[in-house]
Amino acid sequence: MSLVKLAPRNPNPQPSRRRVAVVLNGNARAVTERVIRDLRELLNDDPGSLYVSRSLDQAQFIARHIINRGYDVVFSGGGDGTFCQVVSDIAALRPRRMPSLGVLRLGTGNALAGVLGASRPDIVGLAADLGRARLPAADTDLNLLRVDGRLAPFAGTGLDSMILSDYNATKRSLENTPLRDLLQGGPGYAVAIATRSLWRFTLKKLPAVVIRNEGAPAQRIDLEGRPIGAPVPRGGVLYDGPVAIAAASTIPFYGLGLRLFPQSTLRTDRFQLRVANVGALSVLPRLPSLFAGTFDDPRVHDFFCTAVTIRVRRPAPFQIGGDEVGRREAIHVGMSRVRAIRGPGLPLLPDNVVPLPNRAA
Repeated sequence: MSLVKLAPRNPNPQPSRRRVAVVLNGNARAVTERVIRDLRELLNDDPGSLYVSRSLDQAQFIARHIINRGYDVVFSGGGDGTFCQVVSDIAALRPRRMPSLGVLRLGTGNALAGVLGASRPDIVGLAADLGRARLPAADTDLNLLRVDGRLAPFAGTGLDSMILSDYNATKRSLENTPLRDLLQGGPGYAVAIATRSLWRFTLKKLPAVVIRNEGAPAQRIDLEGRPIGAPVPRGGVLYDGPVAIAAASTIPFYGLGLRLFPQSTLRTDRFQLRVANVGALSVLPRLPSLFAGTFDDPRVHDFFCTAVTIRVRRPAPFQIGGDEVGRREAIHVGMSRVRAIRGPGLPLLPDNVVPLPNRAA
């Protein structure tokens, strides 16, 4: 009788390193040749895992390539809109296993990068983000909106869409001038608001909307997240009237540090819907409280929801994830959940999350 000698069991097995891909928006100002070079150097153990996209067609091709190669983690670099494009393209392919999603701080507003605790966009910060993502312990749950087939952290119509449209128009008008690079990001938004949005918002008639609950009973809340009145059942009208903004979000920030949805993380099974009919003259003197998330006004209506339809009386501009999507009559907003890469010591959701089916795939 022969004995088989067994190898001793390792009491401290090392976790397997996950494969990481990076998708960059080649049109983003912060995506420079130096950033591309740094990332290529950091990813040299997996040649071909760095992708630079410059069109929607390229982005969709890259998404299919990423799924076919079976990456465990996919980072996007280029802002909130780039993240939305990447995650939406991947989810549209209905992969058997959705990769975890990361964000590099290479955008203008960087709302998601701030929420997830992304590092500075230098080689040290990029190395830290990529290194951390290779271990499963970096994962956290991230709630997103599902808006007409796209995944995004926020979406809506009103003043936010107007400002975004005016910012893009300002950039286009200065494209071939020396001011082009000076009016990117925060300075560009300030100029767009001062020269375009403020006057249009003050003089133009506010759009009228009807917002209907399409999911579980929705609850109106106060600034602290406490319920106001009875829940609104499926099919009930949450709001009917003119609005300065009608928007939904799963994260507190709207970019550039604006804490427009301060109650959004109080519930992990709901997104926050914010509807406001507040004029510009009432908002401007209180901008600091708006950025701090403490702006309180009886004309601001906040709700916890799982699904809504926002319908306007006449076609109006909408934004999804900070990207203009043109004039529409309505959008349907639901929820989804993905796995995301968080910064060190920055858990996004508590351990006792309320279960939500993962509909991303």
